[in-house]
Amino acid sequence: MSISLHDITPFLPGLEAILDDMDVSELMINGPGNVWVERAGAGLSAIEAPDLDAAALHRAAIHIARPLGLDPEAVPIIDARLEDGSRVAICVAPATPFTAITIRRFGSRRFTAADLVELGSLTPGQVELIRDTLLGRQNVLVSGGTGSGKTTLLNALIELLPLDDRIVAIEDTLELSITHQNCVRFEARELGEGSVTIRDLVKHSLRHRPDHIVVGEVRGAEAADLLQALNTGHGGSLTTIHANNAVSALSRLASCAMQAGGLPWEVLCRSVVDGIALVVHTSRIAGRRAVEEVRTLHDWRAEDNSWVTTPYTDEAAPGE
Repeated sequence: MSISLHDITPFLPGLEAILDDMDVSELMINGPGNVWVERAGAGLSAIEAPDLDAAALHRAAIHIARPLGLDPEAVPIIDARLEDGSRVAICVAPATPFTAITIRRFGSRRFTAADLVELGSLTPGQVELIRDTLLGRQNVLVSGGTGSGKTTLLNALIELLPLDDRIVAIEDTLELSITHQNCVRFEARELGEGSVTIRDLVKHSLRHRPDHIVVGEVRGAEAADLLQALNTGHGGSLTTIHANNAVSALSRLASCAMQAGGLPWEVLCRSVVDGIALVVHTSRIAGRRAVEEVRTLHDWRAEDNSWVTTPYTDEAAPGE
């Protein structure tokens, strides 16, 4: 079963124009009449929606969720994907005093690395360094905060991989737009006893003979299995992680791997050094998404628990 943004429109009175506006990337409904949107990356703005009362919001939550095989009255927290790839998050009572609905729309345009350079989100030197890293069968970690453009950047970097190589892509929700023909895609599912987690899929991916593994986002224990895969012949792979900067992304990756248990911190940090060559950190600066820093990882020092990295600057040639 599926539902589109067009199907949702009748249940959100007063927001028809917002849902039709392709410049709106995110719609956030905090409660009755409390609506915010992000339009073309220009920050948040409030929208008047006097007809969107508590009853209308509750009906909207039910009509959005049930075609997806979900019931907010049984499970108050829902995270699902719409027909066009947009994501919808729903939270209802008793988990919140007011029904909250957030819709993140993914535009139909797929940005290449060249597009991001033209937009000023990447520099030509950064692209060259990342391309050389991937083609050298070394792995890249993309980091950033929520809404910083990690998925857009990851999509663009995937295009730097050789077209005749095989990619296995693993996502919590299918958001990537991959044009490589030799690509198999896996999606995690919460299905009770039949649940399939990101960690399950990372382990399973090795059975499908990937040249490159792409994990949409690392959040937990799957990091340990991913690091093991990256250190055993799957170079030129990519993943993203939430972090405030490039260096903290490395610590967070090791922390996620530690959730799997069994290995000490020192071993996991060494595994990060062996598995990750480059960290690309993207941020939203003054309403514009851009790569803020790129760092080459060299080592981890046990004596002060620190990462040895080199920041890339456009004044230096890639690899220096």
